[in-house]
Amino acid sequence: MKLISELNNIRLNPRFDGVFHDDLNEIEFIYAFLNPESEHNKEVMDRKFNLNFEGVSYECYFAEPTERMLKLASGFERLPSDPSRISVSQIIPFRDFQRIDKLPEKVREYFKNKIPRNFFIKTASLPHGANLDRLVRHINFLLAYYDRSSPLISINEREDGGLPEDCKPIRHIDDSFPQYLSINSIDDIILKLIEVARGGQSRFSFLYYYQVFEFAGYHYVDENIKKALRHHLKDPALINCGEEKISELFSIFSEASYNDDVKMKKVIEEYCDPSVVWKEIENDKEFFCQEHSFQGGFELKPMIATDTTAATWKTMWMPKLYDQLTKVRNSLVHARERRENKVILPTKANNKILSHYIPVIARVAEQVALKA
Repeated sequence: MKLISELNNIRLNPRFDGVFHDDLNEIEFIYAFLNPESEHNKEVMDRKFNLNFEGVSYECYFAEPTERMLKLASGFERLPSDPSRISVSQIIPFRDFQRIDKLPEKVREYFKNKIPRNFFIKTASLPHGANLDRLVRHINFLLAYYDRSSPLISINEREDGGLPEDCKPIRHIDDSFPQYLSINSIDDIILKLIEVARGGQSRFSFLYYYQVFEFAGYHYVDENIKKALRHHLKDPALINCGEEKISELFSIFSEASYNDDVKMKKVIEEYCDPSVVWKEIENDKEFFCQEHSFQGGFELKPMIATDTTAATWKTMWMPKLYDQLTKVRNSLVHARERRENKVILPTKANNKILSHYIPVIARVAEQVALKA
């Protein structure tokens, strides 16, 4: 009966690897076994501090695990599941510690000279939901600010429903891999940006691919402007520098001083083949026909309509594509996007949505690299 009574006073929260003691207004975050002789652990394992946050006082401290938590751990058993969703992995040592005599010698060695420690937050009334998230994030901030080696509270991502399914990128941009190839030298900076983008998470991949446009746009000079300038420089009478000639040259240089947005648009429009980009969009057409809402408030309208074809895409792809990619980029980079006043938070859910844009922006960046 005592065990049932104890269990009635505790609960688990999938957001945190810990035990909520409702009758004690206390949260016990599962941590680890520490060696008290370690210089690093000495200061951490008995750390205590009081925190005042938004007018509420909290006691925060490391201490030995409660009997309740150990009872939970003793019955812990991992069920077969998706390995990508493993949670509360740190509870296993607390279970094994309670049956140490039945463990192999190698495993028992792990516990030698170590003491169990958990982290506690105690207050008069525990916050819930978003307020609890805010509290934990602020505690993590302070822990890391005052001790770069401090353990932090794990915050598990929520499993959000309604997210788009993963999309498998197309393998060949042509029917098969070409037998003969010739390429001009690509700028080392562009090459490095693409190399890093290919191996990163969706959020960072997107930003590195976008930097290819920024770099190429910075160095871009319109072909018509170059042609006009060559025409004037080849004029044998240019040495006379008549007023009319000077005015014409000023006009050319004035046209060359585009702002960054215009230059990036011109880079994409001049160097990219919309039919190649369309192959990536058509491969994930259902996704690009829908509006998408990101955690943080940013919303993105559909890129295409359900009846968009390769032919109609060629007529509307610019500036539609550039505008969409730029809005995403701004909401990733700026604390508050200048026009939308919304952000894309660094969450797994947002990364999953962003992953659908990676094949498209990658193909655009690669085409710019080949021709810039």
